Amino acid sequence: MIKRMVYTQHVDITSVLIGSIVDIGDVYRAAPSSKVLAVQKEGLQFKGDLYDFEDFPIFSQESSPPLPPIQMDSFHYQNRPIEVDYVRVIGISTAAVFQIGGIDHIDAINYTKHFRLLREEEQ
Repeated sequence: MIKRMVYTQHVDITSVLIGSIVDIGDVYRAAPSSKVLAVQKEGLQFKGDLYDFEDFPIFSQESSPPLPPIQMDSFHYQNRPIEVDYVRVIGISTAAVFQIGGIDHIDAINYTKHFRLLREEEQ
């Protein structure tokens, strides 16, 4: 990768969560990852530490390998820096990447299991 200077005037990011990355400048590789177990329970009482990732098969699955890169004969010459005046981001979440600059490889993975526990209807 041809390295270039990155000039950023103002970046306003409200939140970065759950294994996400904010990067200004060039990087060779980024590999954000996350495992999320989200439980919504109906009612007022909640007991923590009731569930483990091992209880759910989705967290033990292997991700599919990335596709091989496509080879193309090309030549790019960037002799100007990257200039960014103003960026406003409300949220970056769950193994995401916010990048100002160049990146050669990105390998992001996220496993999320979301379920609800509802009370039985009273009759």
